[in-house]
Amino acid sequence: MAIPVLILRPFRTFSRGVIPIMTWGGLRGGIAVALALSIPAGPQRGIIIFITYMVVVFSVIVQGLTVKRLVRGLEETA
Repeated sequence: MAIPVLILRPFRTFSRGVIPIMTWGGLRGGIAVALALSIPAGPQRGIIIFITYMVVVFSVIVQGLTVKRLVRGLEETA
């Protein structure tokens, strides 16, 4: 996220801490799920898709519940 923000800085202003917040937010596993679903049929496909979904759900829960703490920490250092 740092590169697009740095490229756009001359044209737009960004709040302090935008890079860590956007990095922590992430894509929430959209690419990982798409890649898992593109695996051809086989004996391991189901377990790979299941594990991928569990990792995505875990990241949504953990990142979703901790983003407020991240923002508060960035506000305190400002």
